[in-house]
Amino acid sequence: MCIRDRLWDTFVSWFPNLKGQCPSRGRVAEARQRLPLELWQRLFEKLSRHAQNLSKKDDTWKDHRVVLVDGTCVSMSDTPALRQAFGVNTGYHGQGRYPLARLVTLCLAGTRTIIDCALGGYRAGESTLTFSILQSLKKGDLLLGDRHFAAAHFYVRYQSLGLEFLTRAHQRLKISRIKRCRSYARHDFIGRLHVNKLYRRQDPSLPAHLAVRFVKARLRLRGRQEDVWFVTSLLDAALYPARDIVTLYAQRWRIETLFSEVKVTLSADVLRSQTPDGIRKEILARLVALNVVRSIILEASAMNGVAPLRISFVHAVRAILSFSPALARAPVFMLPRIYQAMLTEIASHVIPRRPGRREPRALRRDRKHYPALKTTRAQWRKQNAA
Repeated sequence: MCIRDRLWDTFVSWFPNLKGQCPSRGRVAEARQRLPLELWQRLFEKLSRHAQNLSKKDDTWKDHRVVLVDGTCVSMSDTPALRQAFGVNTGYHGQGRYPLARLVTLCLAGTRTIIDCALGGYRAGESTLTFSILQSLKKGDLLLGDRHFAAAHFYVRYQSLGLEFLTRAHQRLKISRIKRCRSYARHDFIGRLHVNKLYRRQDPSLPAHLAVRFVKARLRLRGRQEDVWFVTSLLDAALYPARDIVTLYAQRWRIETLFSEVKVTLSADVLRSQTPDGIRKEILARLVALNVVRSIILEASAMNGVAPLRISFVHAVRAILSFSPALARAPVFMLPRIYQAMLTEIASHVIPRRPGRREPRALRRDRKHYPALKTTRAQWRKQNAA
């Protein structure tokens, strides 16, 4: 049962006179279409600022606000307009069957609150989308990203915006060829990183090189011990020890949990809108809902003294849906008590500590052994009509 149906059934249990009037998916889509895209954008920005204000006591590390960046893809219906607007993927087996949109988000590591987002076609690069929203960050913010965001000319742009950064070293970077300017240890040094001439010809303002810090750690990845190099603008080894930098980078994986919350819990993996603007509104609606839930979790965290990331996001969504009819029907003087009860219930569902937890990206249970449908269902019914 989808969230809409579950919420409506709960409302009817409180308001029986509404029985038999459940809005269809089409009616919900029509209502969303009537709201202009600019309204969704302003609503997202306002709720993002509110959630960031609530996150202030949980979002800093050594006086830096830690910001995670990454991208993911969402699927949608197969219509000519959506194919033209977003494009499809191509691979070994040919062209994909459904259009895909690429979503890049900036979120706070301490609370998984979304600061800003950018939506583009499948062919849009994650770095291009990221640079379109970096102005949402504040000077002194520490940006954590994977190797997609690791390049000398990227580092220059981060620093030009007043941002610090921490990424894994790009897989093509030859660490042994880096000229050492200052060594703190054998695997911890400041080196001179050259900016490729191609990028300097495209942008003459780029410097020929910049000083960054390289830190090496031996980590267990996918069941094997591997040597991993990190690149950062945090040059002071006394203020930022190498061990602390490696430990901090582990927080980057929290954004994968964020994508799970958006795509699985809030059902944004496959979008239902039939127009490009409808897809953008649908994504913004999901992200607005996520920031609303995160804001309520932060209130529950502050009231009950529980770390915000220890509170179950899934249970928080269920609790909000369950309490909403009571909040809609109760007299005004009862609302504070009901709301505080909801916050207490949300804070009572604490996720156990699981340091170093790893999960395979694989299915344990086999899918049904039905063949893949190569055409649309309408085409199949037409071809196989009696």
